[in-house]
Amino acid sequence: MVDVWNKDIETLSKDEAVALRMKNLQGQLKYDYEHSEFYKKKFIDIGATPDDITTWEDFRSLPVFMDKETERAGRDESLERFGHPYGMHLCVSPEEILVIKTTGGTTGLPTFTYSFTANDMTRWNEGTARLFYLAGLRKGDRVLFCFPLSGCWAGSIIKNPLFQMNIATVEIGTETEASRIIEFSNMTRPNVLMATPSFAETFAQEYQVTTGHDVRELGITKLFLTGEPGVGIPAVKKHMEELYGGRWNEVFMVNGEAYVGSCNQEEYKGLHEVAPDLTIWAADLIDPETRQPIPVEEGAIGEGVLTSLKREGTPLIKYAQGDIIQIESGPCSCNYPGSGYRVRILGRFSDRLVIDGKSIYPVAIRDVVVSYIPKVTGAMRIVLKSLPPKIEPPLLLKVEHGVGVGKDTLDNLSNKITKDIFDRFGVPSKIEFVSPGALGRVTKKTPIFEAQY
Repeated sequence: MVDVWNKDIETLSKDEAVALRMKNLQGQLKYDYEHSEFYKKKFIDIGATPDDITTWEDFRSLPVFMDKETERAGRDESLERFGHPYGMHLCVSPEEILVIKTTGGTTGLPTFTYSFTANDMTRWNEGTARLFYLAGLRKGDRVLFCFPLSGCWAGSIIKNPLFQMNIATVEIGTETEASRIIEFSNMTRPNVLMATPSFAETFAQEYQVTTGHDVRELGITKLFLTGEPGVGIPAVKKHMEELYGGRWNEVFMVNGEAYVGSCNQEEYKGLHEVAPDLTIWAADLIDPETRQPIPVEEGAIGEGVLTSLKREGTPLIKYAQGDIIQIESGPCSCNYPGSGYRVRILGRFSDRLVIDGKSIYPVAIRDVVVSYIPKVTGAMRIVLKSLPPKIEPPLLLKVEHGVGVGKDTLDNLSNKITKDIFDRFGVPSKIEFVSPGALGRVTKKTPIFEAQY
């Protein structure tokens, strides 16, 4: 049997997992109805109570209760009425919230749905430990943890399960100067890096400049990079693994939910769901435009809808948070026994561009561009001359050319990239090359758009 973190849960049969999920779901819906003004009103508005949800089909037929807009509105209302920012879906007194963390705020002002009670923090640690264990983290590993540690950003709590896994953590926030991070790294000799892909790229470059040596000399063999697209893009994954000489794995959590991550296999085959007892996401797929349920089957593409299970403080019910995913249900070479789905993250629906009637996600465009590394650095921006999603062709891109790539070769490189984009997506594009480093380097999340409207 494949080694897993929680044998009691992760080795359940499909039928056993479905039964446990339904039991936890019914308990969660009743709890939310009784403890949240927001959720009680949602049920009253549709003329139902939690007791009416007796089958999976009943649950899937429920409309979306929340999205980012309603979550932000709830935050503002709770601030005005009750003096706390946790939202109208809060199910406990504010004093019971012991961990206060926010979203990244990439689509607006941050919200506080990574805020947990003590029991919620235990739940978070359990689900995340399953992801780390699946991806190959073990006792004796030493993690260089380089997410921002200030500003209440939720990335800082990714490290919490490591202690109960008996894994050492070298916590150095990305606010620290690169030279200091390099100094601590050489002293502590971590074999694991946890960061965003943007930080990992920048750190490797800074290491080369500062020490004159390749970052591989640190001996980092395990990369846990998350927070922005990358591991699912073959060219990006290959580049990062060659840069460090290690295997890239990813964990993906949304508002304290989802619990999906990659296994420790060379071929990336999507992110495994590891906690069907704690959350619902891929199993509740909707059309992002009509918000109607769509069948969850091999290859299906839609918006995953989050529902918390066994969460006390700020549980989410039928939350459409905007990530577009593709379902994978075939076998994986890791033989993970979990009964959940595997998913590929295609991008945020809010990032979708419509060109000549065709829907395109920036992640897919980046996949084409980074396949030309080292002729390009991999840094790029999509230039928007008008308010998206509908834009007029051609698709405008700023792309950093690679170090030492002369101007005489850029026209030919531009022709190759634009041809690849047209062949794959059927839309014309135009490239403006800029020098290496011109687009800047970040340690959190790299912006994909440059708005000029």
